[in-house]
Formats: sequence, C-alpha cells, structure tokens
Amino acid sequence: MPPLTTRRNGDGGFGPVVGAPSEPGSTAMVALAFEDAAAQQWLQRAQATDGSIVLRAGSVIRDETPLGALALEPGPGRERALDHVVGYQGANGEDPLVNAFGWPWTDDTHGWTEPTAWGLLALRTLRPSATDRIGDAIALFEERECVGGGWNYGTREIFGVDIPPFVQTTAVALLGLGDLAPSLSARGLAWLERGWRGESAGTLTLATAACALDSGGSDQAAAALHALSERSRAAVDTVADCWVQMAATKSGPWSAG
Repeated sequence: MPPLTTRRNGDGGFGPVVGAPSEPGSTAMVALAFEDAAAQQWLQRAQATDGSIVLRAGSVIRDETPLGALALEPGPGRERALDHVVGYQGANGEDPLVNAFGWPWTDDTHGWTEPTAWGLLALRTLRPSATDRIGDAIALFEERECVGGGWNYGTREIFGVDIPPFVQTTAVALLGLGDLAPSLSARGLAWLERGWRGESAGTLTLATAACALDSGGSDQAAAALHALSERSRAAVDTVADCWVQMAATKSGPWSAG
C-alpha cells in the first residue's frame, strides 16, 4: 500500500477516499494518526471564527469540531475549538428515553454515540474542567447502553424493541469514556470481547475494535491486531487507514488521557 501522504490534495488536506475533496474529518484523522503538520494547518485554515470546524453539504452542516480540537496543536485555535465543543449540544425533543444531550452530527438533532464519544474524549483529555459537559456525556452513554452492554448509533430501543450494539460504535464509545465510568466501560468491553469477531470483515470496524481492546487492556487485543495485520487492502479509505495506523502503533488521542 503506498504511503497515505501520496493521497494529499493540493490544499494540504485529505478527502475520505482517493480523489475526493478535502474534508475536516478525514484531514483531522490524518493529523492524529500521523502527526501530520500540513493536515493541522489545513484544519487551522478551515476553522471558523466561532471556533467550529464543520463540513458543509448543501444546507446540512456536520460538526467535526471535537475531532478537530484533538488534532490541532496547542494554542488559541484549539482553545476556541474547545469553547465551541463545550457550548454545542444535541437538541432533545419530548422523548422519555432521551434526557442527556451529548453531541449531535448536525444542528437541531439528538446526540449520537460517535460524536458524543469524540466530544467526551476532547474534553476529558484537553479540558477536564468542563465537568458539566463531561458528566452529560457519561449520562448519555448510561441511558443509551444496550441490553448486555455496548452501544449502537443512537437510542437503545425503538418502539419497545431492544436494538443490539455494534462493534464500531461500542469501540469508539469506550475510547471516549476511558476510565471515567469503570462499570459502564467494563460491560462495554466485555461485550466487545464477545462480539468483535462477528463484525471483523470491515477494516474500519476491526481497526477501531483493536484500538479499544488495547486501550481497555483486553487480552484479545493481540488477536484483533493480528487479524488486522493479515488483511491486504487497497489504499482507498483515508479514515480506515488512519485507524489501522493507530492500532498498529498503539497510539491515538485517548492515549494522552
């Protein structure tokens, strides 16, 4: 597989796949996985005056600020991003199962597992004084925990039917939580240990699982990493390649907290 940096766009950023325009999420992942200075500079240029780092697709705005904050170098830009992370939250409607706000993918929607995991990770590692938002994120993972442990993308049930957890979302949630909620994380890790092989066909899913198993001290981390190392892949998916890099090097923003 050629070096990921050969896929850099002319503006210094990275698209989610080869040939795609640069986007905040994929560029931030490169900055995190490879400590890429040019990717960090792209994020600095993309940052709005209110501190946010977003992807715009027509009228839809996807907020990538927590991931961007983790990727930026220490300094005013990172602090503005963290200010935005603290102030940005999900918009809950009249749903008795949804009380914690967390972080949404887009404006005026509920909090979701993955953006909440990134928001929690950004604050617990870079601004631990934001105790209210950190507590809210933990509360979201408590109320969204699936039966038997782990998480799916959103709510734990729909119309009274339990929704099963998924490997990738559970892995990212565990990386966000770290050691802040030991019992909650222990149940999630136990489910991940039981379930990661069942979804190991996807490189992104397997790599996130390997990172979470290693971060959680699981004795299955080596098996997941071995399965990942035996996989031959075409160099296409930027984000998946970044996760593979972090799994192989046992690195990542969660390692700092």
